[in-house]
Amino acid sequence: MSVRNDRWIIEQAKKGMISPFEEKQVSKGVISFGVSSYGYDMRVADEFKIFTNVNCTIVDPKNFTDKNYVDFKGDVCIIPPNSFALARSMEYFRIPRDVLAICLGKSTYARCGIVVNITPLEPCYDKETELLTLDGWKRFKDIKDDEIVATLSEQGEIEYQRIIRRQKFRFKDKLIQIRGRNVDLAVTPAHQLFVRKKGSDTFEFIRADEIYGKYNYEFKRDAIWKGQKKDYFILPPVMKSLRFSIYYKIRQEIIDLLKEGELNSKELYSNIQTKISYREFAKILSDLYEQDVLERRVMYAKRNIGANKIYVWSLKDINYADSDCYSEPVKIPMDDWLRFFGIWIAEGSACVSKKGYHVKVAAFGKNKKIIEGWIKKLPFRYYITDTGFQIESKQLCLYLLRFGHASEKFVPPEIKSLPPKQIKIFLDAYMMGDGNEQTLTYTTTSKKLADDIQELVLKAGWASTVRRIPKEKMPMRRLGQHIIKYNYDIYKIRISKKQLTPKIYKRSFSKIDYDDYVYDVTVPNHTLYVRRNGKACWSSNCWEGYVTIEISNTTPLPAKIYSNEGIAQVIFLSAEEECLISYKDKKGRYQKQTGIEPPKMI
Repeated sequence: MSVRNDRWIIEQAKKGMISPFEEKQVSKGVISFGVSSYGYDMRVADEFKIFTNVNCTIVDPKNFTDKNYVDFKGDVCIIPPNSFALARSMEYFRIPRDVLAICLGKSTYARCGIVVNITPLEPCYDKETELLTLDGWKRFKDIKDDEIVATLSEQGEIEYQRIIRRQKFRFKDKLIQIRGRNVDLAVTPAHQLFVRKKGSDTFEFIRADEIYGKYNYEFKRDAIWKGQKKDYFILPPVMKSLRFSIYYKIRQEIIDLLKEGELNSKELYSNIQTKISYREFAKILSDLYEQDVLERRVMYAKRNIGANKIYVWSLKDINYADSDCYSEPVKIPMDDWLRFFGIWIAEGSACVSKKGYHVKVAAFGKNKKIIEGWIKKLPFRYYITDTGFQIESKQLCLYLLRFGHASEKFVPPEIKSLPPKQIKIFLDAYMMGDGNEQTLTYTTTSKKLADDIQELVLKAGWASTVRRIPKEKMPMRRLGQHIIKYNYDIYKIRISKKQLTPKIYKRSFSKIDYDDYVYDVTVPNHTLYVRRNGKACWSSNCWEGYVTIEISNTTPLPAKIYSNEGIAQVIFLSAEEECLISYKDKKGRYQKQTGIEPPKMI
């Protein structure tokens, strides 16, 4: 193992290994702390547990009681003669898996007869758990090193942050499962949960095994999302007609070739990728010349008798872009587009036939008039059919075709980035098609769309659950003269506008046998939006904890310990490869400390 130097410590600390972090050695007027050449001098916090004999108890490592000590908080702690105290570090450590950290008491205290001891420091969710990323829901095992995931700020706002590191290790023991109508988690006992105690206004991180079997806690499912308002949607241009696609393709090839420099006719013809007759090629060149796009000069090539006249071509404007073959972008008020797109995703289709480009929206009953009012606001001609509406527009059709058939539909990122007010316009329109306003439920055959809707519901300020119903369990139904048979699994998204902080009860807890990998990631905000079996909530990421410091006063005199000043040096040793089983894998008793940890029962 090699000792890590100050450069490595600073680099890793900025990634979250130590916080708060002091990049330089601070020593003026205080017991030194901060980065040293080959270590980091950590500070002691102002919280202490001082051993006392007032209660006449016995110190028993196998049956330790809080009657053995008294709690003290202050800038200076006085440890009685020949006595002992526990404290914690000011710094919070997140030790990489391939690193061992050894702590040595500072000589300033050691030479006064004060001995400081610290246990070496070493570095979740089950495989079915997913988390929300910038690209939608992903399982932990599919997360990449540079993944950007949804986190929760101190103000309760959604913030997308890049992960600091990933964690994965083998776990063979019992996981703690918490199941309810709106929550489903399976985590290691030491994993931190993001919960609020009954009567409290704030959520905090508490270990799963510490709230196991208790009923006075609740989870958080909602968040604040700001987004970015957009006034218009721009429908991208398309090639005007497939009939002229080759013609315009060759035009563009000629223009691109001439941007590199002038060429004669034969050189141009030999370099174009799309092969056509020379006669057709000459016609396109002539068109470009007549349209004042190209200019030409004449040169003569000698032959045995006379000479051949050859044209040499060049672009009049080197920055010219041939846009004649494309339609103009269409600018549509965003709110009008969201209503149309919402109902189209639910009840629409798009297809190309020999007769043209068709966009259809199914509509029946009282909703038909409302939907027609939405379509009238769009810059497209439409006509009414027995089953709804049909729009003939190549530009609109080709854009919508990218969203696939019913089982493949999804919501584009530009809608997910909108503020809650505009997201709700889309959700309301979608509800009119594939929703049930009485039960606040959406239905779709597209898993990707179900995932997107759950994300949009969160950003609208609510919460939701997704339930999959296998196609085999769906009964056939009649719609008019048609029998509807399901060819795909069904996904139902149930919105909760009120049950945003569900309570957990004693019956919510259970322990399940597990023998597989468990996963986690570390992010600056220490919170992740996770889901299991379609039930999503905020929870903690993987973070290790403060360090418990053991301080012995071996002298016959009272001894002072100064809070917020140096107490011990941490030396980081890096292994050539990861350990097979880490302290965390062994479920070390002091893993993920959140405060001062007295001895624990073996």
